[in-house]
Amino acid sequence: MKVGWGTIAMLISATGMGLVPLFSRWATRTDMFNGAAGFNAGDSIGALMAVGRMGMGVVFFVILLLATHKVSTFKKLKLTPAIALGGLMIGMSLACYVTATLLTTVSNAVLFIYIGPVVCVLLARIFRKEPMSVLQWICLGAVFIGMLFGNNLIGFNESGFFIDFNLVPSTPEFPQKGIGDAFGLLSGVFYGASMFFNGYRKDADTTARGVWNFIFAVLGAGIITIILNSLGANPGMENWALNIHFTTFNWIGAVLLWIICGPIALGFLLVAGRNLPAADYGTIAYWEVPVAIFVGLVVFGEALTINTIIGGILIIGGGAVPSIRGMIVARKQRQQAEIAEHLAERLERVEEEEAKTLK
Repeated sequence: MKVGWGTIAMLISATGMGLVPLFSRWATRTDMFNGAAGFNAGDSIGALMAVGRMGMGVVFFVILLLATHKVSTFKKLKLTPAIALGGLMIGMSLACYVTATLLTTVSNAVLFIYIGPVVCVLLARIFRKEPMSVLQWICLGAVFIGMLFGNNLIGFNESGFFIDFNLVPSTPEFPQKGIGDAFGLLSGVFYGASMFFNGYRKDADTTARGVWNFIFAVLGAGIITIILNSLGANPGMENWALNIHFTTFNWIGAVLLWIICGPIALGFLLVAGRNLPAADYGTIAYWEVPVAIFVGLVVFGEALTINTIIGGILIIGGGAVPSIRGMIVARKQRQQAEIAEHLAERLERVEEEEAKTLK
């Protein structure tokens, strides 16, 4: 493992994923910097953008499969429900996430999707009977409280601490903010489910499995697109029909979304996976969150309130702390193994020297 190169690759990959809100709004909005101006398509366009991104993932992994001469490995790999469901869930997650980035604030969208690791832990506890430590329960509570802060259900204002469970369904900038927040929450649930299913079949070759994962991811994102588009047939919900009329400017944003957040981010993700321990890999992935929030703050001028900051710290901390702990434990174990190895070598040399002396 080349840890330094793996860290750089993971940062590049996470940065590419953090730019999803930038390119998704670029690709779909009538006025990139004004959400109130609407989209050059229906409200289900975010899910269709996810189909394109996942489709590029299929192309990338097929090319990688051919380049690494693993076609026979792919043919031998048995397609199991876990592999199919892992791909299906990540496709549905991204479809909901991109939709959320269009209908609510960037910070809400990205913070909601990162409840995924906690959802994964809960699913593992329920279905695989994996034990949960006190730390994991504390982190679960932190993520839940973080969601409340992030949605201003609890927090601080000019009057002090407040509790108000009346969700804000719309704002001038985001007329469908409540729906966008719901999609953000769904993206986190599907993301966690994907992590749970990907916990099976770890013996499968990464490239061969990646092809199947992305084929089913396209299917998952496509299902969400079809469902949302079909809502447009209902009276009063016509805005959900796709009705695409992109400008050249929109198409440029779409292509950048599909390439930068697709093959480039995925390629560096593979490099990171080969050169980093799992705990390091999972922890650095959280770099996506500050990148996305930076985009919302600087590019789109979205206000970053104290409640959003507190919510972000709790959600990121709740998800990252177990990974950081695992990373520290793994490093201690590696250090102990190295010390034991060096000690064994030294003892062997001492014994050889003593044997020579006796002779």
